[in-house]
Amino acid sequence: MTIETLLAFAATTIALVLLPNPTACEAALFATQKGRKTAILTVPACAVGLSTALVLAMVPMALIALFAPSLLAALAWGGVGYLMLYVLWSLQDPRVCGLAADNDNLPQYGSTRIFSNLVQRTAIAPRYIVVLAAVLATVIEPRLPLLPQLLELQSVFLVCAVIAMSVHIAFPRRLLGRKRRLGSLSPALGKPRAQFISRRAVSAGYRRIAA
Repeated sequence: MTIETLLAFAATTIALVLLPNPTACEAALFATQKGRKTAILTVPACAVGLSTALVLAMVPMALIALFAPSLLAALAWGGVGYLMLYVLWSLQDPRVCGLAADNDNLPQYGSTRIFSNLVQRTAIAPRYIVVLAAVLATVIEPRLPLLPQLLELQSVFLVCAVIAMSVHIAFPRRLLGRKRRLGSLSPALGKPRAQFISRRAVSAGYRRIAA
């Protein structure tokens, strides 16, 4: 596998992990509430979970490259289209991160439970497996030995996932603040919470005057 392909894969990996996503939002919440030790723990947990998701995505892509290499080119074009849709979805849909604020309560887990919980939730999430399969379809070269390619991609991915998750942990309020802004602008979410509370207060006042 050429160095250009590996660099392109690394850049794509960092960009995808830096996008708003449920794992990054949960790690950012832990960073703001549980302290530096827990925040640092979430980085390898998310990296291991994402790497496991990459392995799960590699299985069907490897089988296609071995037994139907001509199909891989068509999947590559489809993967590019899906990546574009994934980016737009992640940037515009506030439900990607949910609506939890940075002062919401998180489960009182110990370090081991936090690590295993993040790994499990990330590794089996279909959103990560599908998008990583789309990326693999664009970089796997069926004419080259398959196992060395997969090992190189896995190594590069693990390093890049650690780098990107470290950015989320270093600047957690940037991600959480953007999430709240998107939530307040979404028409599907109805009235903003502050406006709703104000209207309830005014209605209560009118009821008291009428009584």
